[in-house]
Amino acid sequence: MIIPLKSFRCFGIMAIARLFLRGNLITISHLKSPGLKRLSLPSLVRSSILVGLGVAFMLPLPEGWNAGWRAEFLNRMHVPMLGVCCVALEVLCRSIIRKNKRRLLSAALSASLLAALVEIVQPWFHRTADMGDFMWGMAGIGAATLWNSAVMFHSMWLRVIVRVLAMVGLLSPPLGWTAKVMMARQSAERWFPVLTNFTEELGGFFWSLEPAGDVYSQQIKRHGQMILERTGQKAASAHLDTLDRDWTSFDRLEIDGTLEASAAVEVGLRLDLNSAAGPRLRAGAWMKPGRHQIQIQWPSSNLPQHVHQLVLFLAAGEPAASLQIHQLRLVPREDLTEKLNQGASRQ
Repeated sequence: MIIPLKSFRCFGIMAIARLFLRGNLITISHLKSPGLKRLSLPSLVRSSILVGLGVAFMLPLPEGWNAGWRAEFLNRMHVPMLGVCCVALEVLCRSIIRKNKRRLLSAALSASLLAALVEIVQPWFHRTADMGDFMWGMAGIGAATLWNSAVMFHSMWLRVIVRVLAMVGLLSPPLGWTAKVMMARQSAERWFPVLTNFTEELGGFFWSLEPAGDVYSQQIKRHGQMILERTGQKAASAHLDTLDRDWTSFDRLEIDGTLEASAAVEVGLRLDLNSAAGPRLRAGAWMKPGRHQIQIQWPSSNLPQHVHQLVLFLAAGEPAASLQIHQLRLVPREDLTEKLNQGASRQ
């Protein structure tokens, strides 16, 4: 018997709701308890925080944010977001549950169920469900539980130490990734207009290849090179997140590479402007077997003022080919006035 996917999701949501109702956080007896009647404005604020964070998990992402370094940053943001949810739930439990241990357990369990529910319903909102996201969320809940447990210590210094450790656990994943992105950005700006520098540790940080292999670092770098391999049925492409830079002063891309093929192959180029769904510039050039330097000039009809992504690709077809890219470099746009002056001086 095959159970439809929608029925499975509905069953999962109903099961999670039952666990909530059976727990110590929300029951009929608690709804009638005097403690709940004493809910104050701070409790309503914390409830609003929970609702706001839940909405943030469901907001559709801009196109292109489901992969790459932006997606990894969003994954790590599950740590502080679910950590805040766990802390807010523990504070709300104080009006209902008096024992510290039961309160901590109820808050952690409720936050864990919330993390699972988020991953179940995210595909309905054009988001991706991932076990890695759930594990990042559990790490945040663990750090938040450590924060909540500080009230059990009588020593003020122990409370401070525990909460400092908890804060480090909550903030270090997104802050550590942000620091890595900033270092990679500085490296890219230092080598610009050269777009490839695989000799450094972060030289291929903003590059990705399709089809992607199991080990990203082995595919993006082989002996300091980037390799595109195509067959009659499979295309290959390299994608560079260009961070919306202004490329109006450049009009060509120079490729230094080695082509292994039985005949010349066309190398395609695409520039995505403003966003992944925005206008695009397309161009291409033929490359002969062996090591060569070729230049691909994009059309001048639409200046690349804000380049969101550069895509270099080999379309599927014959002959099969393997292109080893040693270096990609932007070539400055030639000034027409200067070119005419040089021609006049030669005459």
